[in-house]
Amino acid sequence: MADNKTISILEGNTFAVSDLGGDIDASPTETKGLFAFDTRYLSRWLLTLDGKTPNVLSTDDLAYFSAQFFLVPGTGTVYVDADLSIIRTREVGDGFHETLRILNHKTEPVDVDVRIAAAADFADLFEVKDALAKKGERYTRVERDRLVFGYRRDTFVRETWISSSAPETMLTEDGLHFPVHIDPHGEWTTDIDVLIFLNADASASAASAPCSKPRRGSSARGMRRSGSISAAWWTSPRCASSRGSPLAGRCPRRVCPGSWPSSAATAS
Repeated sequence: MADNKTISILEGNTFAVSDLGGDIDASPTETKGLFAFDTRYLSRWLLTLDGKTPNVLSTDDLAYFSAQFFLVPGTGTVYVDADLSIIRTREVGDGFHETLRILNHKTEPVDVDVRIAAAADFADLFEVKDALAKKGERYTRVERDRLVFGYRRDTFVRETWISSSAPETMLTEDGLHFPVHIDPHGEWTTDIDVLIFLNADASASAASAPCSKPRRGSSARGMRRSGSISAAWWTSPRCASSRGSPLAGRCPRRVCPGSWPSSAATAS
């Protein structure tokens, strides 16, 4: 796999750029990452199985807002029949949703150490372009059901929230860890949400509010979907704004757990 090849998906003001395996490993001057409103909310997103990076079989850009990555465990060569296969399905909105599936083709059960290394540098596009030093304070927080990356400069606050549906999920400041057991000819799946928030007060309000039911066909930002693609978005009743910010007055949105489809529709 050529390291300089990338795949991009976008929705409104949000876009994600990764390599052909779905990994993100951005340097201060690279444009890989999850970006929203000219800020990078995710600068590292690296999948490993038993400490090895999977090999890429193929990549399918299903639609402008979604992509699918077909992988096998890293063996040093693609000419070996794999006992496991890996499928990553990613959709971008106000953040992104990723479904990770691992299929066991053996007649025996397998145990796999699955990890996703994650980080967020909150660089803006001018800092990426000109390799400028980041001002302000970055922080990381592990909560009961989510990993939070944040950036604060005076009253300007941005956060990235990462959560997983798998009950065996273990969260650390470096990312997500899954001790996975798969039965013979079985599969393991988790849904991972990477959500972006524009300020701490509004995000705290959003976290405690109920979700709305899934809707289709809305023209609101983050809901421009067609066909069988649908997403449920909730808007905080308390729209906290950052004075002097171009995002002043915008409400953060979050995805309701389980509201994303398990797979993307074929592009029209």
